This record gives sequence, structure tokens and C-alpha cells, in this order.
Amino acid sequence: MVQFRRNPVTSSSRKPSNPLAKAVDRAKHSKLIHDLTLRGDKPLNLLGTPPDIWRGSVRSGTQMVCGKIIGGGHPLENNDEAQDIWPDKAIWHSTDIDKHWLEYLHSFNWLADVNQAVDQSIAKKRAQELVEGWIEQNTQWDEIPWRPDIVGERLINWLVYTPLVLDSIDVVYRGRVLDSLARSARHLMKQTSELPEGPNGLKAVIGLIIAGLYIPKGEDWLKEGSRRLSQLLLKEILPDGGLRSRNPQELLHIFMKLVILRQSFTELEKQPPENLSDALGKMASNLKHMSHGDGKLALFNGVILYNHEDVKNAISKLDKNEIADVELEQSGFARIEKGKTVIIADIAPPAELELSAKGHAGTHSFEMSRGDERLIVNCGDASFVPRKFSEELIVHCRGSAAHSTLVLDGRNSSQIGPDGLIGAGITNMVMQKFEQDGHSLIESEHDGYLPRYGIIHKRLIYMDAAGNDVRGEDILETKAQPTNNDRLPFDVRFHLHPNVSVTLSTDGNMVYLGLANGETWQFRQSGATIAIEESIYFGEAGKISPCKQIVLMGRTGSNITTVKWALKKG
Repeated sequence: MVQFRRNPVTSSSRKPSNPLAKAVDRAKHSKLIHDLTLRGDKPLNLLGTPPDIWRGSVRSGTQMVCGKIIGGGHPLENNDEAQDIWPDKAIWHSTDIDKHWLEYLHSFNWLADVNQAVDQSIAKKRAQELVEGWIEQNTQWDEIPWRPDIVGERLINWLVYTPLVLDSIDVVYRGRVLDSLARSARHLMKQTSELPEGPNGLKAVIGLIIAGLYIPKGEDWLKEGSRRLSQLLLKEILPDGGLRSRNPQELLHIFMKLVILRQSFTELEKQPPENLSDALGKMASNLKHMSHGDGKLALFNGVILYNHEDVKNAISKLDKNEIADVELEQSGFARIEKGKTVIIADIAPPAELELSAKGHAGTHSFEMSRGDERLIVNCGDASFVPRKFSEELIVHCRGSAAHSTLVLDGRNSSQIGPDGLIGAGITNMVMQKFEQDGHSLIESEHDGYLPRYGIIHKRLIYMDAAGNDVRGEDILETKAQPTNNDRLPFDVRFHLHPNVSVTLSTDGNMVYLGLANGETWQFRQSGATIAIEESIYFGEAGKISPCKQIVLMGRTGSNITTVKWALKKG
């Protein structure tokens, strides 16, 4: 039995906004002080460049060099220009950009896409005008551009894509870029004693080490970064290779950066931190377990599927004997794989408050695939969807109803606060996994609805040895006298991939599901009323796809309410 606990979140758990503290922080990072503390030798060249081993998106790169800004496959809207074009350096002058877009822009992660543009001369011109525009507008400290994780990612990207960023005959521009790289590294060096929690701390430290490897006179950055990385790998990478933030895509991106880092150490004939290879082996195992048959990640806690992000390709950067043989456990997911069928389930509370900004209230949700075809999904992440589709979509897609799980009284199992962090809700969860004669069963329960309604939610998911018979039970059990004695409405939702065809039987008791590969599956249930409703899928970058969902509706009984459901291959 595995038990997960999350610290209860109360109003006192959240750090109140402190205008005075913010004013002091801004004063500490004022232009004068910031400039003084970051001064130092200006490098005249680099000692090399990190290996470029990860492809970006050709489609996004093509759009970027034509003047658009692309994130998550979607263009950033520009109300002042037709076709959402951002000419020259205009992006750095805009004052109407959402925080998640600003983080993406200032990280320069999009350089991987620009690097894939067919016309490299245009790609260089576009990259360099955006880099130059950034330097002109962001010498002075500001919260997002100079946040440690953003600085770390920007350092990595400018150095990896040096052929784009620095291939210029303009010596003044080259000097400003090299100086900005060194200043950024000095900024991170100052921050090593107070790094942020979670993946953001890792991003900052990896950036510092990369700078120490490739920028002249960076020995101190390399030494301090390596020391801190060894500590953070032990803290942030769980024994099963997952992250404390519970975001599989963040895990993939950290894995990619660490692979680049290790190859850099090797190419420069330097000794990497001793626990780096061990961490990579565990992370590769976790990524493998969190992937479907199509080679891409399950949609939990902010994952967006990109065509160029293939997990099999990522873990192939390690030797097979380096990949650890660890099962999912500590990271809060469970996997059943039989034949061609894969089920991946979320069986833990959301990440702790300070790590939950990208998390979803999707506890007890699951995804199911058959070979390289996805059948049951979660709705995905709408962070980069254009505003015209409603800003509320971002929050909605993080909610329980956008996941394949049970929702009681229309409420999230863990509440998403106005600050975007996941607050009150699940604090305790128990899970057991059973195997017998090739058959598998996951049994779990959470207390997310206990404080408000006195009810716990139990879920059982079973799969036979062939992977052709999947059954489940959702149980609502009263553990305490609820404040509201009325019978409460509930929905058990099964979101279906857009490629799945759906037909409700004439008697309304069965749903026929057709996969693109020609297979058919039958869905049955008891204990509720079945309906087919519209849904929407944000899983694939750049797409907003209508799809269907099976909804089992009912009301709670006096003590125990049970809904049984089954999926069987036709």
C-alpha cells in the first residue's frame, strides 16, 4: 500500500501580497545596483557551444521567421497588426502579454523552433533582431526576465543556438550578446543560496553550469553550479525518477537539459557531478512509464503534445543499460500495460502549493490507449490558446471536469485559487496495486470531498491479462455527516480522443467506440444514467479539437453509492 499526503492548505498557507516587500525587492534590483553587481570582464569569445541534440517544430519555426510568435503551437495575438504579426522588436515593447507567455518569451525556448526554419539566413536575422531587442529592453532588472529559472533557460538557449544568435559581422552586437551572457551568469551565481523550489531551481543551476563550461573565466560558476546540482538532484528527483511538481513534460524538458549538460562535460573532458548519470537513468524510466504507445506523454498536469517531442527518441540518448528498472510509485502515478492496452492513472494529490502553478485537479483521472491510438484522454492544457476562445479555458482545463474522473456536485477535488495555485482539497490518498495470473487491479481513494461533504471517493480499475477487458468502479462513501443532507449530483466523465467515433445503442445502455485502426470497443455501465456530450481536446500543440465524452450521471445515496463501468474489445 502506498500513501500520499499533502499539507492542508489554509488562508495562512498562502503568502499574502506585501507591497513593501516588493518595493524593497525592486530597490535591491534597481538599475544602478543591478548594473553594479553584474559588472565584470567582458568575454571576447566562447570556449565552444553545447550540443544541439533536440529538434524544434518546423511548422512553428516557419511561422516565427515570418513574424509570428508561436507558443504551444498557437500564435500570440497582436491586436495592432493583421495576421498576428510581431515585426522587428515589437514583442519587447508590448505591455499586454499574459504571464505564461512572458515566461516563455524571456526563456527563449522558441529558438529551437526558429532553428528548424528552412531558410537559415532568415532564421538568423529573426533570432538576432529578437535577441538584440531583448538586450535593449531588459538590462534593468524586472521580475520575470531576471527570475532565476528564466535566466537559466535563456543562458542554455543562447549558448546552444549560438550559430543563430552570434553568427554576425556586427562586432558591437556580438559584444553585447557575450556581455549579456556573462552578466546573466553572474546574476545566477548571486542567487544560488536562495534558488526557487522544484524544477525552476534545476533550470537555474543547469544554466549556471552551462555558462561555466563555455564562457571564459567561468570556473567559479561551474564549481558552484555543480555543487548545487548534486544537492538538487537528490531533492527534486524522486526515487522513481519523477519530479516533485508531478508534471511529466517538465520532467522531459529537465531530462533533455541534463543530457545536453552531460554531453557537454564529456566533450570538454571534464568530470560531471557524480549523481547525474544515476538521476538520468531513473528519469528515463519514469518517462517511459508515463508514455503511451504513440511514444508521447500522458496528459497530466500541463502536458502539451508536440510532434517533435518523442519520449523514445529522448531516452535513446542513454545507453540501454543506463535506464533504471524502477516502477512508478513515489511520483503518484500508476501504469497497467497488457498486450496493446495501456492505462496510466493519477493516484496522488496535486503537488505542494508552491509547486502547483501548472498543476491540474485531476486526481483519480486516467488515460487509456491501444497501440498507438489513444482512446480515453484528459482534455489537456489550454495555456497558449488565443484569448478569443475565452481566458476561462485555461482554468477550466485544469479542473476536475476536464479529466476522466468523477466530479461531485460540480466541484474540483482540489480547488484552484485566484492566484492559480492549487489549494484546499485532497490531503490524503491511499493506493494499492494487485497482480495475479496476469490480471491487474489498481485500488485507490482520496479525501478531496470529505471536508465539504463528508464523502470520500474510491476508484478501482481492473485489466485482464490480454488487455481486452477493462472494468472500473467509482464509489462515494459517506464518512462524516455532510453539511448538506440533500442527495448530491455527480458525474463520472470519460473524455474520448477526437479520432474515436462514438455511437450510443438504441436502448441507451451501451456505447460503441471505434478507433482509427479499425478496432471497436463496447462501453457499459450500471448505477447511473449514461449520456454522450460534447468535449474539447487541447492535447496536441496548435490544435483545438472537438471531441466527445461519455458522462455517467447520478445522485449520491444515503451511505455508499457505486457506479460500475466496463470497456471490452469487440
